[in-house]
Amino acid sequence: MEWSKVKNIIILLLLLVNGFLLVLVAARHSGTDQYQRSALTQAVEVLEHNGIQVDQSALADTQGLSSQSVERSLDVEEALAAVLLGDTLTREDQGGGLYAYRSELGQVSIRSGGAISARLAEDERWRTGDPQGHAASLLAGMGIQAQAVQANLDEEGTGSVRFRQLWQDVPVFSSHVTFTYRQGALASLSGVLLIQDPDQVTAGAEASMTLPTALLRFLDGILANGDLCSSVQAMTPGWLMSQSFSGLVSLSPAWQVSTDMAQYYLNAVTGELTRTAAG
Repeated sequence: MEWSKVKNIIILLLLLVNGFLLVLVAARHSGTDQYQRSALTQAVEVLEHNGIQVDQSALADTQGLSSQSVERSLDVEEALAAVLLGDTLTREDQGGGLYAYRSELGQVSIRSGGAISARLAEDERWRTGDPQGHAASLLAGMGIQAQAVQANLDEEGTGSVRFRQLWQDVPVFSSHVTFTYRQGALASLSGVLLIQDPDQVTAGAEASMTLPTALLRFLDGILANGDLCSSVQAMTPGWLMSQSFSGLVSLSPAWQVSTDMAQYYLNAVTGELTRTAAG
């Protein structure tokens, strides 16, 4: 048999094998998706049996997020402070994990764990006709991804704007910062920020639980706490922050569960349920 014919037969066989493998993979994915949909439906039915209605369209998965840890970086903190204070700032270790950064433009204090506060001197560079846009621009300059969640400003530009930090495009539930303006000029800011060094992020091995499991763990927590609710209105994926004695900040995937009575954080690794204030 001519080599060209043999080669064509081999190519045809390879194409058939590849096609067969693609069919197997598609069937496996289809079966997995069907199983997940079935598991979610059953979990919803369990909650409804216990008097809790669930809006399935408002449920979002954690998209396979896994725990992470972030080490403190004084260089990153100093660069962040320089966005407000300029490059001529000085740094002072005040003990207990607290560092103060100062210049003629004001003072920025940052604690281990990300608690931050700043008092700024009066300067025309802080004056703006758009406080919310101004604050968003400062956060971007600090390398902080965030979304505005609240604005309380009068016609003279006096009041505050509040932002919630995002990490990998999902919210860090305990990380908020508030900018205070007086007559259109930034006067201070305070809050908690995840101030990270991109080269000092360590991924953990603990992956988040599935959405059906999370619904059942939520129900367990509600019953154990003796809380009351009649509907789950939304489950929003995000992160919970915690700090160790060494100053290492840990991030755990979580859901913010909104019900008709209260809001909760559900740790997507441990299943711990904690009640929290709205917002």
